Amino acid sequence: MSFFTPCRSWRLFAPLFFSLAVGSAHAAPTAPVFTDTLCVVADTTQAPPKPAALAAARTATPPHIHPRDASGRITDYTVAPGVTWHYDNTKAFSWAYHIPRDLGQFPKFAFRSANKETLLGLAASSVALWAFDQVLLDGAQQFGRFINLKAASTQKTLVYIPFRVGSANLPFEFNVPDNLNSTFYYLGDGWTHLAVASSFWIYGGVKKDNRALRTSSQLGEAIFSTGLVVQTMKRLTGRQSPYVATQPRGEWNPFPAYSTYQSFVPNYDAFPTGHLATAMATVTVIAENYPEYRFVRPVGYSLMGLLGYAMLNNGVHWASDYPVGIALGYAFAKIAVRNGRTRVQLPADSTSAAQGTGFRMLPHPKPWYRRGQFAPYTYGPFTGASWSMRL
Repeated sequence: MSFFTPCRSWRLFAPLFFSLAVGSAHAAPTAPVFTDTLCVVADTTQAPPKPAALAAARTATPPHIHPRDASGRITDYTVAPGVTWHYDNTKAFSWAYHIPRDLGQFPKFAFRSANKETLLGLAASSVALWAFDQVLLDGAQQFGRFINLKAASTQKTLVYIPFRVGSANLPFEFNVPDNLNSTFYYLGDGWTHLAVASSFWIYGGVKKDNRALRTSSQLGEAIFSTGLVVQTMKRLTGRQSPYVATQPRGEWNPFPAYSTYQSFVPNYDAFPTGHLATAMATVTVIAENYPEYRFVRPVGYSLMGLLGYAMLNNGVHWASDYPVGIALGYAFAKIAVRNGRTRVQLPADSTSAAQGTGFRMLPHPKPWYRRGQFAPYTYGPFTGASWSMRL
């Protein structure tokens, strides 16, 4: 029997759509004691409850109810029987400090031996899709014409502020789509995911919900970490986008000069896709932090499917650009989530719950930027100090 009922799905949609007027289900609990599968508070001056009473207490409170601590914050979340996560409070823009850590952990996380089959699958799928890239692109665009779906990715510019750094043109602009295909394409736009992350942050701040605040922070670090790697790979591979391709499946011009790349970006930035990478990072972070809402992944992947088709229809990407981009978004999302929460461990003797809270916190590591150590050294005529850090 499932503990999760559809009527509580609005509690996840609220931060997604800036709905801050939530119902009383999230109000501070008025009852003096909440019990869940990992925590049973008991008056130790009385006789310990019988095992049957403990079992009834554990099942009486469904996992989706999360009590507040003494300061009124929600920090511990039981998302399934026997699974509780602890989220520390976070500050605005603290995610920026974690991006170097995530980039440093990525090689070990992605290229470990357990991922050997996954990496081979990524390579094989990318090569297979590359072989049929032109066929897939032509088929997608033909289907778009058949259903009268405009291929052009057109948007209206609401805000445009010019900005240049040397020869690079980096304007600040805010656009909105003005046709259906552009709306699908906009699902991968940075503004869309910034709005999602900001919604979680606003909701978490108003409701004192640490999980929502941490989700916002993890979205920031996952999206920006993914973007840095994607943009680096684009500048290294130099693949033509379909709508400017000069030959079937496009040309590859590896390692274009910076000025050459900036002079005509679509000629070099197809591989890998940044839109699907960002979308995958967003879906994965939310799904990992809210596993009790099982609709997150099906809905998210469906929207990603529409985004993927829109990019074929408007000629922005080839199908073979997708596997690596999706994998990058997934990996950085998993890294961000892993570093942003702590598992609450159930004691081996479940009857010990009657003697106290019934759970203990696993050690929470220090932030990466606090792990550095200075050490003096002498090497021949040189004397100084070194700073080392273990990620």
